[in-house]
Amino acid sequence: MEVALNTDCCTRSFVVNEVAHVDAVRRATIRQAEAQGFDEDALGRLTIVIQEMARNLVNHAGEGEILLNGDGGTLDVLAVDRGPGMVNVAQCMADSYSSKGTMGAGLGAIKRLSDSFDIYSQPGQGTLVLARFQLEKSPPSALISGALCLPHPKEELCGDAWAIRDNRVMLCDGLGHGPQANEASQRARRLFLEHDPKIGLVELMERTHHALQSTRGGALAFAEVDVEQGQVTFCGVGNIAGALYAEQSRGMVSSNGTVGYKVGRVQTFSYPWDEHTLLIMSSDGITTKSSLNPYPGIRARHPALIAGAIMRDFRRLNDDATVVVLRHA
Repeated sequence: MEVALNTDCCTRSFVVNEVAHVDAVRRATIRQAEAQGFDEDALGRLTIVIQEMARNLVNHAGEGEILLNGDGGTLDVLAVDRGPGMVNVAQCMADSYSSKGTMGAGLGAIKRLSDSFDIYSQPGQGTLVLARFQLEKSPPSALISGALCLPHPKEELCGDAWAIRDNRVMLCDGLGHGPQANEASQRARRLFLEHDPKIGLVELMERTHHALQSTRGGALAFAEVDVEQGQVTFCGVGNIAGALYAEQSRGMVSSNGTVGYKVGRVQTFSYPWDEHTLLIMSSDGITTKSSLNPYPGIRARHPALIAGAIMRDFRRLNDDATVVVLRHA
């Protein structure tokens, strides 16, 4: 049932299509939360939440996935399905409502017990439910994010890697998939997390290029959001897709090449940014046909839900796949 191991930024994925899977997902989730240092109170709340989310997948959708993202002091639990969806989400959130003759307290309980909660559902398209748990209250930030990073279905290690540091985002797709791709992308990630934030994106790209020359290399992109100046700067080499969704949607320009092997002129490109702008970066494990058009209103939802919808509906199953979503808080 478990598809991916939790290595660095990799997402853990669990298929849930029968009641027996509920306890297995709960045990795995609690182990991860314990490893991240969550206390007994949080573990107790998380136990109820994961059981409700997994049971909902079986009872209401027939099957679906639980996706776990553990990053430092944050643990995201995302339930994703392609079931019948909800006509009236607000009605389904009410404790007294049930479409299956149960007590009807599931979604309401999930919301109350989580540190952050969001839901998106459309009739005929399925449902996405997010429950976020945090070790401590985060300081206010101008930006919020969500990401999913899944390996090739036949691999345990993911050849993609992503990270966010302050107002900068990176996404690296190691060439191919498997351990060697993982080595390249994780090296790029470590360098990104350790770099001096005063250096520009072009210099950071060049440093990473040199650092990856002993690996098989890969595609790499950085984005930097300057909220005060109202712009986002993008620097990419290879086929990392960057897109901005605002009043007018637009793609972001990457240069040709392979970081660690051969790159041409490294450039940055700047684009307008405001409180309504949504930034989406993805590796080529997400099809080029990905779009938010099928999801009315989803741009206002939590970035983790947006990432879940894209991963659910536009993932290729012959490669690693990563999507990172960033927007104004």
